Amino acid sequence: MATLVHRLAKVAFFLLLLVVIGRSMGLPYNWLNHDFVLKVGILIYGPGEIGAEAIDDTYFYIHFIIVMIITIFIYFITMKLIRKIRTK
Repeated sequence: MATLVHRLAKVAFFLLLLVVIGRSMGLPYNWLNHDFVLKVGILIYGPGEIGAEAIDDTYFYIHFIIVMIITIFIYFITMKLIRKIRTK
């Protein structure tokens, strides 16, 4: 039972960290270059299929991937620090 609670606590911590990082980064329109997003959108959707909705989707995909990478990095660092502190 303690293992289940421990795993649920880790999942809750990861989700909380994901929300905090995602909200603190702000809108991707402010910090992503539009030309870069357009090129990625053309790569995903094709040259003739890129429109306003596809651009918005591309902003979301890039933002979500970046937030996930940062969150995973911070989560692993935090878990290593907690493990190191608990073993002392």
